[in-house]
Amino acid sequence: MNIVEKAKTVLFKGNARSVRAKKNVLLTIIIKALGVLIGFIYFPLSLDYLGSVKFGIFLILLSIVDWFLNFDIGIGLGLRNKFGESVANNDEEEAVRYVSTAYFALGAIISVVTIVLLILNFTLPWTSWLNITPELADEVRLLGAIIIVAFGIQFIARNIYEIFYAMQKMAYVELFSFLTKLSFLILIIIIPFIVADSLLLFGAAKSMTFALVPLVVGLYFFRTKFNKYRPYLKYVRLDYFKGLFSLGFKFFVIKISMLIIHQTNNILIGSFVSLEAVPQYEAAYKYLSIFMLLFVILNNQLWPSNIEAYAKGEIDWMKKAMNTVLKIWIGTVFLAIIMVLVSPFVYKLWLQENLEIPLTISIVVAVSISLTTWVNMFNIVLNGTGKIRLQMFAWLFAACINIPASIFYVEVLDLGVVGIVLGTITSLIPLAIISPIQVNKILSRKEHGIWAK
Repeated sequence: MNIVEKAKTVLFKGNARSVRAKKNVLLTIIIKALGVLIGFIYFPLSLDYLGSVKFGIFLILLSIVDWFLNFDIGIGLGLRNKFGESVANNDEEEAVRYVSTAYFALGAIISVVTIVLLILNFTLPWTSWLNITPELADEVRLLGAIIIVAFGIQFIARNIYEIFYAMQKMAYVELFSFLTKLSFLILIIIIPFIVADSLLLFGAAKSMTFALVPLVVGLYFFRTKFNKYRPYLKYVRLDYFKGLFSLGFKFFVIKISMLIIHQTNNILIGSFVSLEAVPQYEAAYKYLSIFMLLFVILNNQLWPSNIEAYAKGEIDWMKKAMNTVLKIWIGTVFLAIIMVLVSPFVYKLWLQENLEIPLTISIVVAVSISLTTWVNMFNIVLNGTGKIRLQMFAWLFAACINIPASIFYVEVLDLGVVGIVLGTITSLIPLAIISPIQVNKILSRKEHGIWAK
């Protein structure tokens, strides 16, 4: 039996759910790899075009506005679960009601949030808080307004991806994400020929590209393959909003907590270390987070698969899937060690002489990412079963200690960028202990009390 035949045997072995999951994961890895390659190409291009200070400002702006994308109080993730359950039960009428209610609720939320953010953008002296020089303040405020509007469009439009996830068609989402990155890469190759060193044009190109692609995808698929799930005002049900909100709010708290832990690092580095240090961290994170992308893929595929398996009482399938993911995690730890060891050579080849990244930053970033993937591995089961109350409290506690811990490491111990990342690691330790305990109880059918909620 040759290698191709062995690969086919492994790919098509198992029940229909397992085969579907493996096909999606394999196709997604291929597309994701191409997307990562594009990301590696446009990072040095962006750094070269803007310089370390302006690029640092741009990265901080994206980190701030990324919060904006998560003010859906968890409705998007609630839609993924509820829509997935409806499809699994062959209830198309319930499915379209959840879609319609979710889009209506998100439209109402985005209208208010966009207006509030635009007012704050032009009234608060937030540029001075981030150590942005006065000559750049007006340009940054205008760019902030463009990013807010663009992300507002993306806020609603990207929920078409939740439907793809719920229907276990994750590869489609990765394809559209790849096309988005490719479009942006083409733009940043063209922009230097139009104007030199324009933070405004660069930021507008990035934000509008990432907003318009999901919008076009949604308009197309709701008129074609997903026409029966197309949202209509007449299908909006307030009682369905309660179903989305009750589960979705817990996801919302978890998402906001994750943002505080993972997306404040650029802001903290810019405020307590320096703007020049932001690209250092971002480059190390982009390089070492390659293997974390695999867990994003597994999570997006196995989450809806676990919803279906748990609804049908197929615990044995969930156990086997969990054991497979655990083996993959162990493999990524060894990969992380190798990547750290060769990182000086990779950075020199990738970034040339534009940016120097200390080895200590690579080490702590690798530890942080490995700890994050450990927690996310168990969240696959917890999210699929909907038993996320304990997870919610644990993430909330982690969020509360993250920023104080980071500031302590920087201000008291004077650890710079390393200290910011150590704050992230410290906050994740309780989650790394609690999550596997709860999953073990669920898969052993021994969950009681808080462990079952």
